[in-house]
Amino acid sequence: MNRNLFEGFAFGDSGMVVSHLQYADDTLCIGKPMVDNLWAIKSLLKGFEMVSGLKINFFKSSLIGVNVANEFMEMACNFLNCSQGTIPFKYLGLPVGANLRGMSTWEPLVENLSGKLNSWFHKYISFGGRIVLLNSVLNAIPIFYLSFLKLPVQVWRRLVSI
Repeated sequence: MNRNLFEGFAFGDSGMVVSHLQYADDTLCIGKPMVDNLWAIKSLLKGFEMVSGLKINFFKSSLIGVNVANEFMEMACNFLNCSQGTIPFKYLGLPVGANLRGMSTWEPLVENLSGKLNSWFHKYISFGGRIVLLNSVLNAIPIFYLSFLKLPVQVWRRLVSI
């Protein structure tokens, strides 16, 4: 970015430019659809492999284009040796680009909570033990989602009914 080898994406009128998001071993590179950006990404990935001794898992890597021509996406995926992804996708377990009002977006969370409750159904746990499980486990599961996303009322009602 400092050497103008990669051009990030500008959001809104503020002029804020985002080029990447990173958490642990997950990285999102966000930029304009340009051949120069592809060369910068490829050089960066190869340099990382040489310096660290680690290998990029291109099987798990994907390139996602928003309002980008299919021809460019096919060429870019071949150039970077990765698959073409689609929106919505998951990043750190959260849906990106999904309709947050739709129940299908929240179905994994609902199924996770349901599965936990069903696995405890036939266990011989005291009433106090059940309360501890509910408070510690079931309350913690949606907190990660809710720290980033607003829960629709219909989903909240379904969780309460479960």
